[in-house]
Amino acid sequence: MLAIHLRRSRLSRVVGAKKSELERRSDILAAAKLVALDGGLETVTARTVAAEADLSSGLVYFYYQTKNGLLHALLARLLETTLDGPEDGFGEDLPADVALHEMITTELEGLHTQRDEVDLLFQFYFFRRSIDFRDQIDTGLRLYTDAIHPVTDRFAREHDLDPDAFRSTLVALIQGAAIDVVRRPESFSAANLLQVVAALATSTPRHSEDAI
Repeated sequence: MLAIHLRRSRLSRVVGAKKSELERRSDILAAAKLVALDGGLETVTARTVAAEADLSSGLVYFYYQTKNGLLHALLARLLETTLDGPEDGFGEDLPADVALHEMITTELEGLHTQRDEVDLLFQFYFFRRSIDFRDQIDTGLRLYTDAIHPVTDRFAREHDLDPDAFRSTLVALIQGAAIDVVRRPESFSAANLLQVVAALATSTPRHSEDAI
């Protein structure tokens, strides 16, 4: 409890300073994230977030008019930080094998440091079984898939693999790793998963020119 109190005190001092609208919104979302991590998404309200950030509830409502508005904004922030994918042009100056390995290494090793964010994403997906939240997450996943598209497709073409099948399998593996790092962080191993990816790349059936 002392750690939580100290954390909130630090946040309160930061939020209490005079800030721009963008900074204030960001601080409110940071407070909402802390509330969600402490007690789950159901506990995220204007009152609890205001208390976390040492602000008035009215100010939280001013920036985020409803609880759903606040939650959607928090979800958008989580998607930006966890499903950002590689930057445009990533790996273009590298051999396809090296580019794929570096991209996957970055994604898998980053899961440990983003465990809280990944946990909240899963909470959002099953929160009230809301279609709106699921649609927002599905959109984020599509954008993530688009971001890794150039790297995976170049690798697939050079290894005579089906690009769509290889990319879908890779995304499914990373999603499974995300679940694993939330459930069993102590046994999660990015190195072991990289070995699985390497084996997958070399064992996936090649195209057959005679296939119908």
